[in-house]
Amino acid sequence: MSQENVEIVRRFLLLPVEEALAHADPDIVWNPTEESAAQGHDAVRESLVRWKGEWDDYELLPEEFEHMGDRVVVAVSVRGRGRASGIEVDARLYDVYTLREGKIVRMDQFTERSEALQAAGLQG
Repeated sequence: MSQENVEIVRRFLLLPVEEALAHADPDIVWNPTEESAAQGHDAVRESLVRWKGEWDDYELLPEEFEHMGDRVVVAVSVRGRGRASGIEVDARLYDVYTLREGKIVRMDQFTERSEALQAAGLQG
Protein backbone atom coordinates (compact mmCIF):
# COMPACT_ATOMS: atom_id res chain seq x y z
CA MET A 1 0.00 0.00 0.00
CA SER A 2 2.81 2.45 0.78
CA GLN A 3 4.27 2.35 -2.75
CA GLU A 4 0.76 2.87 -4.12
CA ASN A 5 0.44 5.95 -1.88
CA VAL A 6 3.77 7.27 -3.20
CA GLU A 7 2.48 6.97 -6.77
CA ILE A 8 -0.76 8.78 -5.88
CA VAL A 9 1.23 11.66 -4.36
CA ARG A 10 3.64 11.72 -7.33
CA ARG A 11 0.71 12.04 -9.75
CA PHE A 12 -0.89 14.72 -7.57
CA LEU A 13 2.30 16.79 -7.70
CA LEU A 14 2.97 16.42 -11.41
CA LEU A 15 -0.48 16.67 -12.99
CA PRO A 16 -2.30 19.92 -13.83
CA VAL A 17 -4.42 21.14 -10.91
CA GLU A 18 -7.79 19.85 -12.13
CA GLU A 19 -6.42 16.38 -12.87
CA ALA A 20 -4.47 16.32 -9.60
CA LEU A 21 -7.62 17.00 -7.58
CA ALA A 22 -8.97 13.62 -8.70
CA HIS A 23 -6.42 12.15 -6.26
CA ALA A 24 -7.61 14.31 -3.35
CA ASP A 25 -10.54 13.72 -1.03
CA PRO A 26 -13.24 16.42 -1.47
CA ASP A 27 -12.67 17.45 2.17
CA ILE A 28 -8.86 17.55 1.94
CA VAL A 29 -7.13 19.71 4.58
CA TRP A 30 -4.53 21.90 2.84
CA ASN A 31 -1.89 23.39 5.12
CA PRO A 32 0.94 25.14 3.20
CA THR A 33 3.65 27.05 5.08
CA GLU A 34 2.78 30.43 3.52
CA GLU A 35 -0.98 30.35 4.18
CA SER A 36 -3.55 29.41 6.78
CA ALA A 37 -4.91 25.88 6.62
CA ALA A 38 -7.96 25.48 4.40
CA GLN A 39 -10.28 22.66 3.42
CA GLY A 40 -11.71 21.27 0.20
CA HIS A 41 -10.94 21.16 -3.51
CA ASP A 42 -11.78 24.85 -4.03
CA ALA A 43 -9.30 25.87 -1.33
CA VAL A 44 -6.54 23.73 -2.85
CA ARG A 45 -7.28 25.06 -6.34
CA GLU A 46 -7.22 28.68 -5.16
CA SER A 47 -4.01 28.16 -3.18
CA LEU A 48 -2.18 26.52 -6.09
CA VAL A 49 -3.38 29.05 -8.66
CA ARG A 50 -2.40 31.93 -6.37
CA TRP A 51 1.02 30.40 -5.61
CA LYS A 52 1.86 29.61 -9.23
CA GLY A 53 0.60 33.02 -10.33
CA GLU A 54 3.26 34.77 -8.24
CA TRP A 55 6.11 33.27 -10.29
CA ASP A 56 7.62 33.38 -13.75
CA ASP A 57 9.51 30.30 -14.90
CA TYR A 58 7.94 28.31 -12.04
CA GLU A 59 9.13 24.74 -11.62
CA LEU A 60 8.23 22.19 -8.95
CA LEU A 61 10.42 19.08 -8.76
CA PRO A 62 9.55 16.27 -6.33
CA GLU A 63 12.91 14.75 -5.41
CA GLU A 64 12.59 12.28 -2.56
CA PHE A 65 9.66 10.22 -1.29
CA GLU A 66 9.58 8.53 2.11
CA HIS A 67 6.55 6.55 3.21
CA MET A 68 5.15 5.09 6.36
CA GLY A 69 1.74 3.52 6.19
CA ASP A 70 -0.80 6.18 5.32
CA ARG A 71 1.73 9.05 5.15
CA VAL A 72 4.18 10.11 2.45
CA VAL A 73 6.89 12.75 2.99
CA VAL A 74 8.10 14.47 -0.17
CA ALA A 75 11.14 16.73 -0.52
CA VAL A 76 10.20 19.25 -3.20
CA SER A 77 12.46 21.76 -4.93
CA VAL A 78 10.67 24.92 -5.98
CA ARG A 79 12.32 27.22 -8.49
CA GLY A 80 11.12 30.39 -10.08
CA ARG A 81 11.47 34.12 -10.45
CA GLY A 82 9.13 36.40 -8.56
CA ARG A 83 6.76 38.01 -11.03
CA ALA A 84 6.71 41.35 -9.20
CA SER A 85 10.24 41.36 -7.74
CA GLY A 86 12.26 39.53 -10.38
CA ILE A 87 14.09 37.75 -7.55
CA GLU A 88 15.10 34.18 -8.31
CA VAL A 89 14.15 31.55 -5.76
CA ASP A 90 15.46 28.02 -5.39
CA ALA A 91 13.94 26.54 -2.23
CA ARG A 92 13.31 23.13 -0.76
CA LEU A 93 10.09 22.33 1.05
CA TYR A 94 8.88 19.16 2.73
CA ASP A 95 5.28 18.05 2.28
CA VAL A 96 3.57 15.41 4.40
CA TYR A 97 0.61 13.82 2.63
CA THR A 98 -1.87 11.68 4.56
CA LEU A 99 -3.92 9.22 2.51
CA ARG A 100 -7.02 7.15 3.18
CA GLU A 101 -8.60 4.70 0.77
CA GLY A 102 -6.43 5.88 -2.13
CA LYS A 103 -7.13 9.61 -1.70
CA ILE A 104 -5.07 12.42 -0.20
CA VAL A 105 -6.95 13.70 2.86
CA ARG A 106 -4.34 16.12 4.19
CA MET A 107 -1.19 17.99 3.18
CA ASP A 108 1.06 19.70 5.73
CA GLN A 109 4.09 21.63 4.52
CA PHE A 110 7.33 22.32 6.38
CA THR A 111 10.57 24.15 5.69
CA GLU A 112 12.65 21.65 7.67
CA ARG A 113 12.96 17.94 6.87
CA SER A 114 13.13 17.00 10.55
CA GLU A 115 9.77 18.68 11.24
CA ALA A 116 8.15 16.83 8.32
CA LEU A 117 9.55 13.48 9.43
CA GLN A 118 8.38 14.07 12.98
CA ALA A 119 4.88 15.05 11.77
CA ALA A 120 4.76 11.86 9.71
CA GLY A 121 5.88 9.72 12.64
CA LEU A 122 9.10 8.70 10.88
CA GLN A 123 11.30 10.01 13.69
CA GLY A 124 10.73 10.81 17.31
